[in-house]
Amino acid sequence: MPGDVNCIFTKVLIPFVEKEVGPAGVAAVLRTARRSREYLVADHNWLPLPLANELVRLAMELMGETDEERWARRYAEYLMEWRPSRADRHYLGTYSIGLGEPRRYFERCKTIWGQFASFLRFELVDIGRRQARFRWRPASGGPMPRWSCTQIKVGLERAPTVWGLPPATVTERQCATRGADACVVDVRWTNPPLGRSFWSATLGGAAGALLTAYALATTPGVSWGVQALAGAAPFAAGVGLGLMQRERARRRDSQQLLDLQSEEIVYSNNELEKKFRDLETKIEQLSLLIDLSAAVNATLDPEKIYEQAVQPLVHRMGYEAAHLYLVDRDRGVVRGHQAAGRASRQLETVELPLDDGASAVARVATTGLPLLVDDVEASPTPLHLATVRALAVRAFVAVPLRVKDRIFGVLTVASSERNRFAAGDLELMSAVANHVALAVDRAESFQMIEELTRGLEDKVRVRTEQLRAANEELQAAYRDLQLTQVQLIQREKMASVGQLVAGVAHELNNPIGFVYSNVGTLDDFVKRLRAILDVYRALPLADAEQARVDERWKQLKVDYALKYIDSMIEGVREGAERARKIVRDLRVFARTDADVWQAVDLHEELESSLTLVNHLLKDRVTVHRTFGRLPSVECVRSQIDQVFLNLLANAAQAITGRGAITIETRVEDGCAVVGVNDTGAGIAPDVIGRIFDPFFTTKPVGEGTGLGLSISYEIVKKHGGEIRAESPPGGGATFTVRLPLTRRPS
Repeated sequence: MPGDVNCIFTKVLIPFVEKEVGPAGVAAVLRTARRSREYLVADHNWLPLPLANELVRLAMELMGETDEERWARRYAEYLMEWRPSRADRHYLGTYSIGLGEPRRYFERCKTIWGQFASFLRFELVDIGRRQARFRWRPASGGPMPRWSCTQIKVGLERAPTVWGLPPATVTERQCATRGADACVVDVRWTNPPLGRSFWSATLGGAAGALLTAYALATTPGVSWGVQALAGAAPFAAGVGLGLMQRERARRRDSQQLLDLQSEEIVYSNNELEKKFRDLETKIEQLSLLIDLSAAVNATLDPEKIYEQAVQPLVHRMGYEAAHLYLVDRDRGVVRGHQAAGRASRQLETVELPLDDGASAVARVATTGLPLLVDDVEASPTPLHLATVRALAVRAFVAVPLRVKDRIFGVLTVASSERNRFAAGDLELMSAVANHVALAVDRAESFQMIEELTRGLEDKVRVRTEQLRAANEELQAAYRDLQLTQVQLIQREKMASVGQLVAGVAHELNNPIGFVYSNVGTLDDFVKRLRAILDVYRALPLADAEQARVDERWKQLKVDYALKYIDSMIEGVREGAERARKIVRDLRVFARTDADVWQAVDLHEELESSLTLVNHLLKDRVTVHRTFGRLPSVECVRSQIDQVFLNLLANAAQAITGRGAITIETRVEDGCAVVGVNDTGAGIAPDVIGRIFDPFFTTKPVGEGTGLGLSISYEIVKKHGGEIRAESPPGGGATFTVRLPLTRRPS
């Protein structure tokens, strides 16, 4: 449910406060509830429990009552009073009366009180013919309001009085407001009697039976069996007649209950139809506002805006007439400007003084407050009756058209019938006026911009010298920006170098120079040792000594060592040479060569970049080279190295598992074309258009600056080339770089 306490609570509270305090008390209740009276008296609405508690405290304060339990008893007794008018009573009261007797009411108390207060867990513990036990507690485990507990006990006590029976006796066993875990009460009541008509007929039958028995007893010859049967017949007839009269009374009561419930159904149906009509009206109003907003915002012509405003009010909303007045402050008048519906032509001649005492339209234009007049003949508001009667207006709504703090017009709808409009019409007209005012404001702003634009040319000519000076400053700033860009490129390159050095650091654990310089000496020493071993092996020894030496030779596996020592030395030499190449390529990449243009072999630069990203590739990514015949390309070596390094590093990082990178080179239309394709996940269509934007990255925070591709784009653009990215739906991405073979003028 949307709340804790049904608005049946306030449906009774409001007239109760009105009776005890007066209209001022009702106004205080509405202000505290921050809801309308219509909302608070509707059976289907709900309130939160804290607000209900606040309203109880307010009502006690207004009534000068300090005892909450005493106040709640007064409130509950007022709640249980019968109200003939359906508008004043609630559906639970009608439902309870329709049950017909106390026991059926007490059997359904769980449903009744659950419909009244959803924050309670109400239980019927036990029930007999004349007694029952109930238990209730807050469903959420919170505190139990004393007023609610008292209201329930009074409701149980007063329930039988609805059928004209004495009040029930309510015995409290424990109470949650006094520290118990739940409220427990025993209820004893009196069931409906058989009725006077039943006992009258029965007693009459009994009297007839006695008289018949006496007459037969004094008559000779009548057996005792005949006497008994003759005497029982009047008694049975009296009992039957009493039961028949009792059943007739019950049927009459049932018919009254059915009529009451039928009245409840008809009332509920009428309320439902009213709600549906209100909903249809709101939907139509909302549709009107949507269409109106689209129409007035589709034009910058104020006249069309005015026309789009008044026409739908007549043709869509069914108002008899819609009038739009404009304020002419220079002449001090309000004049009719646009109209739709009945008497629309007469509006063109209307011109009223801009004085709030002269007419209702002028009053709205000067005060800025909307106005609703139910009957022009009985209105206390000053009206220009000649104009009102000429336009055949009996009731109208007028709202101001306001742009910022300036009221430029008044919009009205009129009817020839009095009491035609309500608060909903005033709200709708205020919304329409807001849309019109916003559209007019936009149109006026556009016109002002056009005027300013036309006058701007003269100002431009006057300030030409100032702009020339500003242009020189801008060129200086541009040169500073170029310098900053070079620095940014250098910082990005150094950041990349740092990442790459971290990747190859495991290959530089030992001093490379020491290894490489000593591997040749080691090879020479091994050759010398091998030669002396051959000399020693050739010396003649005694058999025993020869056998001992041979045995020791086998134990030390000297033949095995001599066999593989040469290949091991060669492996050390190759490893040292590879390390030297990595360091050499790294140094080539790291050098600035600030804007030094030279002929460069792009294949060599690609191989150098592959060496530097080898730690991202090995044992995982296979590199396929499809190199064509490329002449030397005139470029800045370090910058082109940075482009290749960024593309290859991105391609390697895009492949999460095993995959392949294909590098293709060719010459096309006087340009060297280098393509880098990877088998990664590819680039999303909504992202591919932004990958060259500065600081855009799809990597997690801390793993990318978003500058790599942006800087690569600027470098290629500076070289007079182009770079583009493609990513087919099946996955993978291809970056293609086109560089002119020779340097082109900037």
